[in-house]
Amino acid sequence: MTAVGRLAGVSRSAVSLALANHPSIPPSTRERILGAARQLGYRPNPLVSALMVERGSKARAAPAAVLAFLSSERGPYRTFVERTFAHAQRRAAELGFKLEDFPLNDPTMGADRLKVVLQSRGIHGVLVGPLWAADSTLPFDVSNFAAVGLGLSVQTPFIFRVAADHFWEMQLAFRRMRALGYRRIGFALPRPISERLENRWLGGFLFAQSAVGIRERTAPWLPSSEEELRTGLRKWIKKERIEAVIHAGPPASLAVAPLHVGLVGLSIPPAGGPLAGISQNEARIATAAVEQLVARLHHWTPGPQELSDLLLVQGTWIDGPSAPGAGTKRPPLPANQAGAGSSRPSHSLSSLR
Repeated sequence: MTAVGRLAGVSRSAVSLALANHPSIPPSTRERILGAARQLGYRPNPLVSALMVERGSKARAAPAAVLAFLSSERGPYRTFVERTFAHAQRRAAELGFKLEDFPLNDPTMGADRLKVVLQSRGIHGVLVGPLWAADSTLPFDVSNFAAVGLGLSVQTPFIFRVAADHFWEMQLAFRRMRALGYRRIGFALPRPISERLENRWLGGFLFAQSAVGIRERTAPWLPSSEEELRTGLRKWIKKERIEAVIHAGPPASLAVAPLHVGLVGLSIPPAGGPLAGISQNEARIATAAVEQLVARLHHWTPGPQELSDLLLVQGTWIDGPSAPGAGTKRPPLPANQAGAGSSRPSHSLSSLR
């Protein structure tokens, strides 16, 4: 502001008042000051402005700055999303922010109204949760907001995203299954989910298979829906002579598989369960997303990007009874695992990935 004042021929305090649109500064002077600011490349940071207002207030304790979590579902989140949201809230609090939930599909508030509400509350940072089902376009204008997405679902507009490293995790799952003695390993996933995730799991599977003999390779199966996968699983297993199945949907979809076939999940809870497989590092995904959002606020880089930057976080393999090793029968999946930690229909199961 000192440099702007020098160029405009006014005091630093006049620059401060002009940038705050104070009525004591004549319009002609204000335009001269704003012109000097533009010439020097000055960009006001709304986060700093809000903190300065709080600093000047008479309140004994200023409230924490608020970040918005834009969620696509009302009511309780899926278990996976709920855990990730809790991790994000914790990291936001450690950095001096409060993360609040704002539903994207609230019938009483459209996207335009939501934007007005956030701006009127001085909220300039949005953490975008996974979009619903097969949606890939964010129905919210991020032009005046710093924005970071959780997962891969937001493909339009281009924003910074933090997601699981599906390509790497698939290769890890494939290697572990090979180590357990399974040779003909199959991959089954509904095509809409695969495309939503930019076919990263599929790419990892095809790459992993390129390292084994041609007789041990299987054709990946991408049915049109989870229901088609459920009803056609046994037929596909028999046709491809599958010894183990890698899948990312609810365990209920795999319940009909013969007991001699090993089962692997690509998104299992951190505490494990009936399925062996990959536990995505949801705590690190959430933490990194909040850190990226706060950095964008401090450097004030709002709006969509020219290209979508992507930060990938690797998951962890967890042993489980569903993959005891080739030649060994596994126990049936428990009946109470039919819904696998979801209070939503199966098509939303992969919403965060």
